[in-house]
Amino acid sequence: MKYWGKLGIVSMFAGLLFGAVNVQPAAAKSKQKTPTNPISKAFTDMTSTNIIKAQKLGKNDDVTFDIVLKPRNEQAMYQQALAVNTPGNADFKDYLTPAGIREKFGQSTTITNDWKSYLKQHHLQADAMDNGLLLVVDGKVKNINKTFRMDLNKATYHANPLQFGKAKPKIPGRLSKTVYTVVGMADHNSSRYFFPNTKVQLAMNGAQADTTTNFAKKGGYTSRFTDRYNVDSLYGQGATGKGQSIGLIGLGGVQRSNVLHFWNHEGASTNPSRLSVKQVPSDMVVYAKQLIQSNSMETTMDAEYAGSVAPQANVRIYWSESAFPTLVNAINSYSTAFNENRVSALSSSWALGPNSYMQLLKQRKVLTPKYADLYNLVYAQGALQGISLFTASGDTGAAKYAFKSVHGNQVLVDRTINESDPGDTSPWLTSVGGTTLPFKQTNYGVTVNVEKERAWGYDYFWPIFESHPSLVQKTPSMLSQTGGSTGGFSGVYPTPDYQKTVPGVNTFAARQYLSNLNQPAFNPALLTGTATGRNYPDVSADADPSTGYMIYQKGLSKSGWKLSGGTSIVAPQFAGVTALINSEPGRTRMGFWNPQLYRLATQSDTPFHPMNDTENNSNLYFTGQPNTDYNQATGLGTVDFGKLAQVYK
Repeated sequence: MKYWGKLGIVSMFAGLLFGAVNVQPAAAKSKQKTPTNPISKAFTDMTSTNIIKAQKLGKNDDVTFDIVLKPRNEQAMYQQALAVNTPGNADFKDYLTPAGIREKFGQSTTITNDWKSYLKQHHLQADAMDNGLLLVVDGKVKNINKTFRMDLNKATYHANPLQFGKAKPKIPGRLSKTVYTVVGMADHNSSRYFFPNTKVQLAMNGAQADTTTNFAKKGGYTSRFTDRYNVDSLYGQGATGKGQSIGLIGLGGVQRSNVLHFWNHEGASTNPSRLSVKQVPSDMVVYAKQLIQSNSMETTMDAEYAGSVAPQANVRIYWSESAFPTLVNAINSYSTAFNENRVSALSSSWALGPNSYMQLLKQRKVLTPKYADLYNLVYAQGALQGISLFTASGDTGAAKYAFKSVHGNQVLVDRTINESDPGDTSPWLTSVGGTTLPFKQTNYGVTVNVEKERAWGYDYFWPIFESHPSLVQKTPSMLSQTGGSTGGFSGVYPTPDYQKTVPGVNTFAARQYLSNLNQPAFNPALLTGTATGRNYPDVSADADPSTGYMIYQKGLSKSGWKLSGGTSIVAPQFAGVTALINSEPGRTRMGFWNPQLYRLATQSDTPFHPMNDTENNSNLYFTGQPNTDYNQATGLGTVDFGKLAQVYK
């Protein structure tokens, strides 16, 4: 399970309903100490967690950090990124190469070579991306400290983007004036930089439970997605993804045999050369090596489904070999993929964390204050190159986990609909949300009946808790495991222009299915209102583990097969469809989807099926909006991919 990932495995909440959680009776007082009140413990786990501190570096440890260079005319760069992806514009589909980005917007080779030469004189190795906007620097702690006149174990950000200690480094002005920001220099400050500990990670991701039910045995596999959303029509026209490459941003590696076994089961090509892994420079390799996942469940399922939806496309994993996600890891992963320029679609299923966490790091002066702008700067490069970027919206429902303050080794945790992840909600990504397919089953004598596809939110289980209120008392830990498709309004980015004219954007309908204490709320009233910010997700598809997908990984179960789900298994399938469409004869890269998606949403031949119901259609807060094309639970809705291929220019 990835740290800060959006892994959609079956949650403890669903496990309770399937009977996977075993509640043990309390032992007699004479034999052991009185156990902690489970309700008290549940709320403690929801409201605070201890932190993991950065490890102190030795003077001969190797460290990686990034020097991000200023683009020449940043606003023009963003305008061009939209222009090449907007039908009717004179520059439509006139994508740039990385070298072309340097020519128009990046720093010259003279500047990057001067930087490399200067750093080499100080025993530091620098690699420059071809776009002239990023230097990835590696070297020993003692040499970095001397060059930048600081101590990496105590480094903090200052007003000068190159200063991390009490004194400014003596770097030539011709170089220092080209710096946008530096990333990763303060990641090793053990008194200020921190990661929230595992229990919050589990709450965000969903605790793993083995729930191989009769329903699970019936479904899963690629056809659940391809049949439902008319991908089959693309296969019927001969599209296979041949000649295309799909990129996956990973925080873990894979065992090739697992992926090939799945592809063989699905009838996809099992040519071993289809799957490749590119290791990305990381700033956290120096410690916690025992936590690095060389056989990640998340990366495995992403590779399995991306490569089965597009059965002849290549799949390339960009792996930051680190146990912890940091801004350096994210920037380097995307930038490496863009610099290679070999993938036409790129999907990510992990993130650094909510904006409140980033703000805490910023306030503690161990994160660049330009972090949100930096995401946009990097992602827009993908749009300029015609690479379709997808991200999973998340699996915690409308209410994301937020971090309020740090006291000693504890961080105060909250859940709120007013939280968002700056890495996931950038306007330069296509955000993929989740739905639940129709199903029917009986638990505790109560029949759950989802009659038609709806937003993924576990409120459809509420009748069980209404009939059996003692379930919450018996297993209060479920209060931190309520799941659904994350969506709402970004508090980081404004509403992009391509969304503004679409009915439903910046308005909302909602039902508060969770109380302020995270307990099920029955029969909530319908709320309506307006809000601003980047609305997300953009599109959705089946992600609910209750109607999810089978994945294969040796050791997960006796057979190796396991039921999974989550928005993180949907995003790579959208990347797979992109490879299919791009492989059609005469096609150019689809590029950044969003400018066209929101235009198509309001047309008579729209390929979208919006989910507008206000009843039984919720991500635990946001619902559908009648007579609109957009809502914050499912975005523009599900996609008829056959029709999308016809109308997408």
